[in-house]
Amino acid sequence: MGAMVEAFDWASTTLGPADKWSIGLRTAVSTCLTSRFPMLVMWGPELIKIYNDGYRVMLGTEKHPRALGSPAKAIWPEIWDVIGPMFEGVLVAGQPTWVENQLLVLERNGFPEECCFTYSYSPLFDDDGTISGVLDVATETTERVIAEGRLVCLTDLSTALFEAERVTDVLVRAATTLARSTADVVAADFYLRVGDQLALVSSNRRLGVSAIEPDVLSRVASDRVPSVLGGSGHGTTPADQFVAPIGTIDGTVEGAFVAELNPRRQFDDAYLNFVQLIATIVGVALRSAFHRTEEVDEYRLISETLQRAMIRPAIDLPTVAARYLPAVGNLAVGGDWYDVIDLGADGRALVVGDCVGHGLAAAAAMAQLRSATRAMLLDGVNPAATLEGLDRFAATIDDAFCATVVCVIVDQQEKLVTYSRAGHPPPLIVAATGTAWLDLAGGAPLGVRTSQRRDNAIYRLREEDMIIMYSDGLIERRGENLDMGLQRLATAASTLYGSHVQGVADGLLRHLQPENIRDDVVLVVKHMSASESV
Repeated sequence: MGAMVEAFDWASTTLGPADKWSIGLRTAVSTCLTSRFPMLVMWGPELIKIYNDGYRVMLGTEKHPRALGSPAKAIWPEIWDVIGPMFEGVLVAGQPTWVENQLLVLERNGFPEECCFTYSYSPLFDDDGTISGVLDVATETTERVIAEGRLVCLTDLSTALFEAERVTDVLVRAATTLARSTADVVAADFYLRVGDQLALVSSNRRLGVSAIEPDVLSRVASDRVPSVLGGSGHGTTPADQFVAPIGTIDGTVEGAFVAELNPRRQFDDAYLNFVQLIATIVGVALRSAFHRTEEVDEYRLISETLQRAMIRPAIDLPTVAARYLPAVGNLAVGGDWYDVIDLGADGRALVVGDCVGHGLAAAAAMAQLRSATRAMLLDGVNPAATLEGLDRFAATIDDAFCATVVCVIVDQQEKLVTYSRAGHPPPLIVAATGTAWLDLAGGAPLGVRTSQRRDNAIYRLREEDMIIMYSDGLIERRGENLDMGLQRLATAASTLYGSHVQGVADGLLRHLQPENIRDDVVLVVKHMSASESV
């Protein structure tokens, strides 16, 4: 922007040639252009706009570069009724403003778009001391506000569906909750197959039903492949509808979820992940309700259903190996869990958690915590903020109180680990020169109220370092100090260092697995290799 401002024909504007500008205007523009924080200078009666690179992004594809040198009212006509009086207050009375997370509908990318901003307008003084302009210091908070709203919706939905007794109860509660909990789903329809037809079981539309084609519904329900209708398909424009399969894995209960999407939001990856999570939560609740009346000796069937309902984790990747051993022999899942989440070019997230207890109740709590964690991390939430979100989420779920979690984000390019812990044992770093514990950024288990805020810690890795994450079932022994278990893990890991990650994971279980497992055991091994693109 510095180059564009220098090359611009300012003589064609009411500001006149740049070499004739006052010292006050020059100082304001210099401050703006040399700052990395989004800033906009508006000067003169027309409030001519001069902005930096940070602010340019907020203008979108339709307002930049024509905004440079143009009057503010000509660039923001769609919100002038909001910001125009604020400018007048600054220019006339010299009264600065402060607005936090304000929702504004902008037309900057080819469609009316809901955006949120935190910003301040303050007066700019000319050489004679008069107020001649306005400085706008702003940051866009759209992604954070939307992510927080989506987390609240997922929490409300999980809470509403957790104890629904019947399949129809699940769908009625889901439609009701979505109607009041999110702006991302304008309307929701839930269908179940009855004979050869898909029947509408619940909807929160005020009038009529979705105009979606019956063959689309049938194909999604039977093939179990979601479909997005409308939009460009590139994640930069809104889409019309999202259709996802719901029901039991074996097809005993089969149906579809139709979400009418917000026409003022881009249907990007985060939006897609959110509506997919809604379908997943509803699907889990449907399966739980369907099997709720099964006898205790059918727990294997129920738990395997829960296992399949969860987002399938990465078991073996070129640089990641994960293992899970349940404590209870007739259950496929328990209270311990893990996830390996691809964050694209930014890296990979690794999560290990431990719910109190075993069996179906712990598995149900675990599944919900895992889904919420994945949703937040895919939306770009950092580890500490993710744990803060889980604190609130855990307070609404039976059997989630006092669960422990460790969350790690690995930046492969920068060789940095950002992590935070909620009552969980520290990850282990294994290098050719020795071992180190990621024992900072600790905190209480989920849901335990303390005055201590959750923080992130950062650790710099080397090319051949290994990260080992685990649940306490791997290291704890009855009557033994926990430090002895940690030392046993460090010794075994050092011995196995140099093997491929699958060999390290299997070797650690051979060395450390107790003969009679009393607790679930989770183990995740990540190797820092330049050969993997994360």
